[in-house]
Amino acid sequence: MNNHSYYPNYYAVEDVFVTQEKVECKVNTKLLKMGFLDAGSESEDLQAGRTVTLPLWYIKELKINNPYFSVCVPDIYKNVHKAVCEAESTHIELGKLHTYFYEYGRYLTPYDRNHIVGKIVFETMRHRVRHLLDISKKIIEHGKPEHRLDNIESKLYEEGVKTNNLYTNWLQMKFNNLTVSVMVQEHSMKRKRQHMSDFDDDSFEQDHKRQTL
Repeated sequence: MNNHSYYPNYYAVEDVFVTQEKVECKVNTKLLKMGFLDAGSESEDLQAGRTVTLPLWYIKELKINNPYFSVCVPDIYKNVHKAVCEAESTHIELGKLHTYFYEYGRYLTPYDRNHIVGKIVFETMRHRVRHLLDISKKIIEHGKPEHRLDNIESKLYEEGVKTNNLYTNWLQMKFNNLTVSVMVQEHSMKRKRQHMSDFDDDSFEQDHKRQTL
């Protein structure tokens, strides 16, 4: 995963883990020869009204408004929605509910016909971001709250701790040495090489003139 963003990509390990999750789906229409998807069915056909579990990577390949399956909202988002309404979202242990709470919800949002998951994910982060800022300043007192944070929150927490330490050290003037940026160093080296090249060319021309004289 890119260090500058927690947005996953196709090759990210986190993305692989999330898309392996199983999602409950309601069958909307009879599907011929698909009864094997329902472990409790004795028919070779998948009957309408049945509930099956499908991997998230498979659901991603279906059209959002497909006529075959309706994605059911997982219970973890219903429970979090209740806590958000009661203003207790900072006490939820998201790490225990789901390691990838936000990414899992982000994938499910387009398939949620009741538009519940997207709102829950947004409101949960909105309520907890201030809490993340506060606990990142108290790392020495309490340590990292492992089970209370999901994967994204954990990354934000670590970045918050790092930034707060740098700011504290700057205020206390522990690291007051100025350093040249990499871009400036590369530019300086380029100019130096160009200068040396021009100097060699001038020297060559002068030697050549002496020889001709």
